[in-house]
Amino acid sequence: MSRALLHRALASRRRHVSPFLVLGDPSPGLSYELALDAARAGATMVELGLPYSDPCADGPAVVAASRRARAAGVSTGRAFELLRAIATALPDVPRNLLVYANLVHARGVERFCDDAAAAGASSLLVPDLPFGEDALLAEACRASGLGFVRMAGPATPRARLSELARDCDFVYVAGHQGVTGARDERDVAARATLLQRARDATRQPLALGFGLSSRDDVRGAFAAGAAIAVVGSSLARAIERGVATGAVRAEFAAAFAPLVPSEEPSSCS
Repeated sequence: MSRALLHRALASRRRHVSPFLVLGDPSPGLSYELALDAARAGATMVELGLPYSDPCADGPAVVAASRRARAAGVSTGRAFELLRAIATALPDVPRNLLVYANLVHARGVERFCDDAAAAGASSLLVPDLPFGEDALLAEACRASGLGFVRMAGPATPRARLSELARDCDFVYVAGHQGVTGARDERDVAARATLLQRARDATRQPLALGFGLSSRDDVRGAFAAGAAIAVVGSSLARAIERGVATGAVRAEFAAAFAPLVPSEEPSSCS
């Protein structure tokens, strides 16, 4: 089961660099190649998004990525086909899925989880489904053999964070309040404080995303206690540049390769 793959990865390696890619961006063929390129460059997990018309947690770069994928004809069914191909090519790399609630409910929660697991997803995060309204989803993930992930952010109280983490396989921590991609100089210290608060509230693995765009950001996430550093908007912008220049894979490689630390640090916070 793919959930077991996720657990093996978290147990065998303390720190994972995970690109976020919208399935089908900028085309199904290139999307497949980019996932493989990321793994060759050092990604030890990948986070994959299903294209959606109103991705409310995402900033302009990822919204544009979703539009490109939809323009390329990538429906939920086509996205699952692409996920299956990536899973076949990368059997040892966990594939963590981010999906908006309307797509899940349109297919039916149980069917969606079954289909996602069959396609090779390792876990499922639905960022716009509030804690307290996701019990059916959590149950369906367990029944399908999927890991279940919830999101926390700077405004999440410690007691609530501890409660929401209880039945998760890992917790995705949004590094700032708002959408993906936004960033200012205060974020570095704020992320470290946020991760420490999350670490005090739970022993579950933590992923950090929203605003990571440099190797220092990735190293800082690990130093502050993250098990997974998720990089998304900067890669979506690189893909957009590649569409304009006709060199998508080259632009992606130039953006992603510098983010991967040359070796896993010897100590873990």
